[in-house]
Amino acid sequence: MLAQADALLRAGRFQEAQGAFRQALAQDPPSLDARLGLSQACLGAGDVALATAWLSDACRLAPRRPEPLVRLAELLLGQQQFAQALPLYQRLYHDIGARDRATLLHYGFCLEQVGEVEEAIVLYREAVGREPGFVEAQVDLAGVLWRVGDYQGALAHAQAAVALAPDHPYAVRILGTALLNLGRLDEAETVLRRALVLKPDLALAQVDLAFTLLLAGRMPEGWDWYEKRWNDTARLQRPVYWRAGYEWQGPQQPLAGRSILVYGEQGLGDQVQFARYLPLLQALGATVLAALRPELLPLVERSFPGVRGVTATSDVQADLHVALLDLPQRLRTTLDSIPSPAPYLHPPAERLAHWQHRLSAWPQRLRVGLAWAGFAAHVNDRNRSLPLSLFRPLLESQQVQCFSLQKSAAGAYRDMAPAPGRLLDLTAEWTDCSDSAAMLRQLDLVITVDSAVAHLAGAVGTPVWLLLPPNPDFRWLLDRADSPWYRGMRLFRRNFGESRQDQVARVLQALQDRLAA
Repeated sequence: MLAQADALLRAGRFQEAQGAFRQALAQDPPSLDARLGLSQACLGAGDVALATAWLSDACRLAPRRPEPLVRLAELLLGQQQFAQALPLYQRLYHDIGARDRATLLHYGFCLEQVGEVEEAIVLYREAVGREPGFVEAQVDLAGVLWRVGDYQGALAHAQAAVALAPDHPYAVRILGTALLNLGRLDEAETVLRRALVLKPDLALAQVDLAFTLLLAGRMPEGWDWYEKRWNDTARLQRPVYWRAGYEWQGPQQPLAGRSILVYGEQGLGDQVQFARYLPLLQALGATVLAALRPELLPLVERSFPGVRGVTATSDVQADLHVALLDLPQRLRTTLDSIPSPAPYLHPPAERLAHWQHRLSAWPQRLRVGLAWAGFAAHVNDRNRSLPLSLFRPLLESQQVQCFSLQKSAAGAYRDMAPAPGRLLDLTAEWTDCSDSAAMLRQLDLVITVDSAVAHLAGAVGTPVWLLLPPNPDFRWLLDRADSPWYRGMRLFRRNFGESRQDQVARVLQALQDRLAA
């Protein structure tokens, strides 16, 4: 019966094959081959859930056999269920002793996806050590080293990958990424364009080229390439109501008398930064609907009268729609035409009054808000977040009253516990962004890493001192201490090779200079 089932499977007759494998299983209940065959037949028929169930049963039946573990792990990996695939690769590696190239690479990839970057590096290094000519391992190692600040190591392994396979588009792309992260923009552009000659639809190279151009201030072309981020469907998904024919293409497509739905994407900081574009659509005659983060919508509606916040569901009705971060491209934004560098988000008067009263107990001290960590899952978080202990002199200053602006678990006091009263945390009193914006307005200064706090403080007009990693996000450009996006923002860039301690020391010295003035 197994032979007949296998023949049906090879012939692509998946439903019949399932029946035959079930008969084989009835004749031999402990059969591992029948379970593996059933899983393949289910996959062929498009039933991923049932295939997963049969492979799980095969792993239960033969816990030390590599084949069912490998098949189940690869199936879960293909479904981007990294947390579920990870323990299977751990069993393959630690219990069974698998050291083949696929296990090392896939195990490392799962670790990387769940945030265990240092452990992933160990696996990739082992793969390269066992087989230096393994191009994909060199590529993956180069692609992760920069995340822990080893920019030169990333470059070296990217160069090794290209030396092994000069026409490998992913190797060429990762070399471009390494150069981008080192700020070598001209070289990065050349290499990334070559990657796109080799593989024109390589979305990662398209986006990296966009970042390269935008960092260089070449906005019109940069925004054009940035729109291609939607080609990376593994990382970014259009909303359920998206239809190609309804996507607004720019002012050449009249908006007068029409409704347009602007759908948010990515992080809260992105939505705060680019919300400034909503009134430009109103000026073109549109009725604007905004599907943004729920906690941001009340502040946006208050700041831009006539903009209506909506829930992003398939029931939303509008004549046209457009992605929020595509508006700079549609409106042909340049460095000289960035809209609303002045405060453009305005908290309600009653919230401002509440927070003015709430913070009135420290009239003689400089009121400084502090955010030292960003969203931990962000790809560049290890380079941008800072230990709270570096700010100890600030927390101990009698001329300053510090307020924590860390709303998430990233703000846990992992490396030091501030003395009572030296770092006040009022974030539990925030109900939405109107509260946080109103509190930020009452501060004299915000010192922050690159996070949503920086954008919200800048958007309400509070002075911001922003600490940037050596490889900043595209919006912060290079080689300047101010930002065209926010008036009153001062950038403190960490140079390559400079320690975090030295970067923070420069910030603290600037604060001392301000206090002494």
